[in-house]
Amino acid sequence: MTRRSPSSRLRALAAGLTGLAVALAATGCGGGAEAEDGVTVLRVGTTKTFGWVPTFPAHGDDESGKVRIEVVDLIGGSNAMIAALKADRIDVAELGEVGPVVAQAGDVPFKIIASTTPWPKGQGIIVDEKSPITSLSDLEGKKISYVRGTNSHWTLNRALDSVGLTMEDVELVQLPDGTNAQQVLRSGNLDAATVIDPTLTTFLSSGSRLLTDGTTINAGNPLFYIASDKALGAKKEAVGEFVAQLAEHIAWAKAEPEERSAAVAKLNGIPEEIALKAERNRPDGLHPIEDATIRSNQRIADLFFQQGVIKKKITVDSVFTTEFNSRARP
Repeated sequence: MTRRSPSSRLRALAAGLTGLAVALAATGCGGGAEAEDGVTVLRVGTTKTFGWVPTFPAHGDDESGKVRIEVVDLIGGSNAMIAALKADRIDVAELGEVGPVVAQAGDVPFKIIASTTPWPKGQGIIVDEKSPITSLSDLEGKKISYVRGTNSHWTLNRALDSVGLTMEDVELVQLPDGTNAQQVLRSGNLDAATVIDPTLTTFLSSGSRLLTDGTTINAGNPLFYIASDKALGAKKEAVGEFVAQLAEHIAWAKAEPEERSAAVAKLNGIPEEIALKAERNRPDGLHPIEDATIRSNQRIADLFFQQGVIKKKITVDSVFTTEFNSRARP
């Protein structure tokens, strides 16, 4: 058997590593900006439970000329997406309006590139259908589930404030990821739950009762899209193309709600009629980033600093960009 010298083994290893690097770049792995065929891969973090992006493949919107959208489904909602963006596992995140506040306070380098119109019916507070609780005032002293530092946290704040209560007037419960809040309500171990669609619509059709949604408590609940500063530096054209594709995708969904709801039902394992009902409550489209958008987000930041949810006071206008407003129209 012929033995190779150490130097030849090192050269072989180097060649192998070079080949591996090329292979990773070709598949868009490792954060590579461009695949072998010249297509830029943009990794978009989302969650199949509420995002628009998970259904991109159902309409072919994950491929657009020289841009390929890699849909990254993350369990854990906004907090998981912020962590992934910070670790450079994704380039863009689809999350609620609260997420960027938490990200900025955590020194994550990003910009808010797009926002949807309000989605007030997409988040609500529910109780079991047999619960004696009939109004928001009845929540005083009760156990309520929410997810800290997310839109559900903001919605609960707004709901309690509307009847003169604060977060200190209730017993806050954070359920582990994947917990079925409806089952916990039925068990009596929880009095109320803050839930997002389509889970909200699913629960309301199967034994839960709505106390409020965002429509009566001034909680707009839009979705925000944030891109890392690294992605904006290396993949700016792809980010702009993503915003344009997103606008087109939402326009398709509003024109063909049955088709998109079928895709949502398949992704989430829920009946198509439930998915369709939830679909009709979704945002109408993208909304240009403007002063009112920034003021609304600053209000969230100020309250969360006051409550100790974020550890430092922030000014949110520095993370907004209007650069992609022109791409936010279908």
